[in-house]
Amino acid sequence: MDCSKLDDLEKCAEIIDNGGVVVYPTDTVFGIGCDPTMDKSVLRLYGIKERPLEKSLPVLTHDWRMVSRISHITSQASTLYKLFWPGKLTLILKLKENHGLSKYVINNDNNTIGLRIPNSPCILDLISMTRSKLLVGTSANLSKKLPSTRLEDIDKTILGKCDAIIRNEILSGNDSGSTIVDVSGSGFPEIIREGAIPKEKILAALRNV
Repeated sequence: MDCSKLDDLEKCAEIIDNGGVVVYPTDTVFGIGCDPTMDKSVLRLYGIKERPLEKSLPVLTHDWRMVSRISHITSQASTLYKLFWPGKLTLILKLKENHGLSKYVINNDNNTIGLRIPNSPCILDLISMTRSKLLVGTSANLSKKLPSTRLEDIDKTILGKCDAIIRNEILSGNDSGSTIVDVSGSGFPEIIREGAIPKEKILAALRNV
């Protein structure tokens, strides 16, 4: 499927709504995803990636209002998303009740989820076309293997088990992935992983919050 064709994106959104798993380009690396509200789809994705179930999955959306609908927005989170979204930042946030997500995508120990709005018009359009307005946003690689910024580098076993592949160039490939910041608590945010956004920029943004 072609990222530049709306008909292709609509077909892909329908596949996702019907429980399918798709591979797609983002503003960092190629991702693999499904509807994060559907247990069966999420479990299938875990199997394709050979990912341990205890490792929660990040989720993408297309609008910050969806983020605020399912999670609690702290002042630190508000500062960061205004500066870096859409972009290469994943925020760990505390979930609200009745969030509707599969228990397999969230961290059940502390009821948190990693959320991101990617800087990719293609994927934002795709997400907006889905029923849930949400998409699992994990990298398209086998567990413990490196993510890919090129479709041809993705393990063929992953591609062979997916229901659709969206082919397009990544806007700005960065194989380090997104920077992950935990803003779920009342204390100072914790940088879980330094990725495309340097930790210095995150700390500078939070200095006066």
